[in-house]
Amino acid sequence: RPDSGAIDIDGQPVYENPAVKARIAYIPDDVFYFPQATIPDMMRYYRGISEFDAERYQKLGEVFQLDPKRQIRRLSKGMQKQAAFWLAMCLRPDVLVLDEPVDGLDPVMRRQVWNLVLADVAENGTTVLISSHNLRELEDVCDHVGIMTAGKILLEHPLAELAGNIVKVFVALPDEAQLPEGLDI
Repeated sequence: RPDSGAIDIDGQPVYENPAVKARIAYIPDDVFYFPQATIPDMMRYYRGISEFDAERYQKLGEVFQLDPKRQIRRLSKGMQKQAAFWLAMCLRPDVLVLDEPVDGLDPVMRRQVWNLVLADVAENGTTVLISSHNLRELEDVCDHVGIMTAGKILLEHPLAELAGNIVKVFVALPDEAQLPEGLDI
């Protein structure tokens, strides 16, 4: 149960709402699947509990080129992340939630994954929520950014507005010196 607050999608609560949850795909930073599962095992699992695009599964298999016989837990972190994208993109979610989505991927695969995600946004209107520490990378794929700390939103703006208003300043002061009034650490 949530400690506080609520999450709604199109005015419908997500908590304990299977119909809304079926519209969401989530890729965590640390991917977890059933211990002995292969990618085809997870495909069959997803196909059994949700709408699953089998044709897209075949096409994306050519993109990711992962060994379908290997257990997912035996793949590298980057390969596990690729498997997660392969499976999640076949769910054709309305909302895609990504936590540190391209950690562990090489630069070529990062670009490939972002291209797939952005194509879904353009073609299907997919809403993508990304949690990442890599703000530079998000500049290439996001149009709206929020910054959180300790569970609270500090600011939230269109990326173009945010980029024009934030600067980084380094100041070296003697031990006893005070910051000028109006500046905050």
